[in-house]
Amino acid sequence: MNVFRPLSALSAILLAGSCVSGPSESDLRNALFSNGRPAEAQAYGDFLVARFAAMTNDPETAAEYYAAAIDTAPEKSGIAERAVFSALLAGDYETAVGLARRASQVGSEATLVRLTLGVDAMVRGKEDEATPYLDETKYGPFNEVIARGLSAWRIADSDGADAAEAYLRSGLSGDANLDSATLYMMGLLQMAEKDDASALATFETLWESGARLAVGVHAHAQLLMANGQRDRALEILQVFRDEIGQNAGLDGLSADIMAGRKIKPTRLSTREGAALAVYVPAAALMMQTDDDLSGVYFVLALALDPNLQVARSLWGQSLDNAGRREEAVAVLSRIPDKSEFYATARGQMAWALRREGRNQEAIAVAGEALQHSPDRGLKIQLADLFRSLDRDDEAEHLLSEVIAEDAAAGRQDWRVIYARGTTLEQTDRWPQAESDLKTALALQPENASILNYLGYAYIDRGLNYDAALNMISRAVELEPQSGYIVDSLGWAHYRMGRYELATRFLERAVELSPGVSLLNDHLGDAYWQMGRKTEARFQWQRALKLDPSPEDRARIEAKMTSGPEAMLLKKAESETQSALPVARQN
Repeated sequence: MNVFRPLSALSAILLAGSCVSGPSESDLRNALFSNGRPAEAQAYGDFLVARFAAMTNDPETAAEYYAAAIDTAPEKSGIAERAVFSALLAGDYETAVGLARRASQVGSEATLVRLTLGVDAMVRGKEDEATPYLDETKYGPFNEVIARGLSAWRIADSDGADAAEAYLRSGLSGDANLDSATLYMMGLLQMAEKDDASALATFETLWESGARLAVGVHAHAQLLMANGQRDRALEILQVFRDEIGQNAGLDGLSADIMAGRKIKPTRLSTREGAALAVYVPAAALMMQTDDDLSGVYFVLALALDPNLQVARSLWGQSLDNAGRREEAVAVLSRIPDKSEFYATARGQMAWALRREGRNQEAIAVAGEALQHSPDRGLKIQLADLFRSLDRDDEAEHLLSEVIAEDAAAGRQDWRVIYARGTTLEQTDRWPQAESDLKTALALQPENASILNYLGYAYIDRGLNYDAALNMISRAVELEPQSGYIVDSLGWAHYRMGRYELATRFLERAVELSPGVSLLNDHLGDAYWQMGRKTEARFQWQRALKLDPSPEDRARIEAKMTSGPEAMLLKKAESETQSALPVARQN
């Protein structure tokens, strides 16, 4: 009974409060906890709240409560570093700087604390104050690259470009792939000091090594133009587009060159160069992760150069990747309409809204941006939006516009042609779809996705079995770990009546991609044809649990009752035949 007495007493207080005017919530809290509560308890409570906020994607609250725990926590420096990290993750640079100073005062020498203080010194034009914070020997490999780049621009400002270049050279390993970030900084420094011959040689070395960084390629093309090498400049811009994809800055430069506009090499200031020293590794980090960690560095880069809109664009993308889509939209909306990244940002915003299920808002954002700026990339993004919403006719119209514009400019983009081909195939316009898919394949003969899609489309229509089988087999050779492509090979053998061979490939496909309804469905069909009807029904049951489309669900449920040969199944398959190849887009 004694165990329950405190609870009974508290209940009596609360019940009494319902009848008469009692103490306020704050009075009650003080009465219960103010006497003899150690400061460590408050710190621990703040720490737990901060940790929970960090785990639930609320870095702003995390920073607030970590900051509250700094003064009272027994272990101050670790808490301080978490506070700095959370503030940067929340995009609050000024708060992060204040917390970094507090962290330094309590003895923290954590990486992010020192990096933030070093950046802040350079933001304030106090490069000499940045020196102790940017000692690269105290950083791990990733942050060492950033510290070295920042230090190079600091040294160039105080001791001259030759000293900065010597400093960068001292850190080279001799492997262009490992040294790419450092070499890009060197080229940009040389360019800033108008040593264009050396800068061009540096960028050529990077290009030949296979390095493909948009910022560096932009500078490289500018220098080639200044050196009278127009064709070479257009060549590297086109290679970047073919190998890496579209980039608003590079597309704008290419358009200016084609239009005959005068191209002047960009000469970076110390702060602009320092911003790129942070941005370049951060961009590489973002491409390798699916979270918002890189946003910490984009915030630092933008503190150095608020006009580095490409950093804002990638910051928005990192927020979207992490599911922080409201924040992503807010960040992307700050990119001005005069920026070359405006259209890209509006396309990103539209997709963030689409992923939140706000489909009409997404289309409105993209549509308004397209009216403002008939950007090629934005048309492609809007077409993709329409395709994701099954508005294929509108998607096809936009893709056709882009293809016509490309043809007028004397170029072909296999990605756009392939996208239109798949869109036409989905809407049963097979002759036109086949033409586009074959054109895309001619442009990219070793592209597994195109080989797989065209081959599957043939098989699904009972056409060109031998050629289709060869296409899909080659796609499997190119991407043997793709469940979708291996499934295509199995399904090709199934449609050709080779059920035992089909079963082997379809089992492998499900091993590679067990959570895909269509693949489990196909394996069930193969088991049925092999006489393994219990296993077939098990696979169909599994397919039903993996969120198939309503049409696929009806088709699978029909098979559960009567097997693949049922007339009901044939009717359902006829109605949904064009929907099946959607999953072929590996």
